[in-house]
Amino acid sequence: MAAMRRPVVSTALIALLLSACATGDGMQEKLRDATRGYNGAVRWGDIDRAAQYLPGESQQAFLTKMEQAETDLVIVDYEITRLDLDKTSGVAASRAVIQWHTDRRLVVETTAVDHLWQFHDGRFVLVDERRSGGTPLGVFAEAGESDHPWLPGVEAFREANEIGKDNKKTPREKRKAKRAAKKAAAQSTAATTIR
Repeated sequence: MAAMRRPVVSTALIALLLSACATGDGMQEKLRDATRGYNGAVRWGDIDRAAQYLPGESQQAFLTKMEQAETDLVIVDYEITRLDLDKTSGVAASRAVIQWHTDRRLVVETTAVDHLWQFHDGRFVLVDERRSGGTPLGVFAEAGESDHPWLPGVEAFREANEIGKDNKKTPREKRKAKRAAKKAAAQSTAATTIR
């Protein structure tokens, strides 16, 4: 009687299949990566990298505000304590608890900050950031403020980027339309300047 042959499966293939099963939810993983990346960059003072998680039009105001505080602010600890995701709308919320002090005052304070994220173009973008508890810290907007000083807020961001609208444009068509709109705006500005 002939011996039965067993199929040979490599260890690498098994590991690949197991990792695919473990990370089947790409949106959740991208949210974790975005919150870790942003909060880690803020924690270690890498504000240029942190700004990459904000909408393009908000990045310069963020950099200016953080550069003003950076010389005096020392972040001791930065911990993400909450992470919620609504997969249907692509809106996510996270909370970070920050322990900090200033160079002039060495008393460690604690501040809780709520972040609001929107999934757009394959990544999460930070669209709102407000202090939700603890000691006020000037780099974060306060909960009672109606508009954030430099972030658009989820509704304004969704409206500006037509998120959730039923349009059948391909990504290429969207980029083309965006370039055309920028070109028209530049021509309109140039025409106004010439007059």
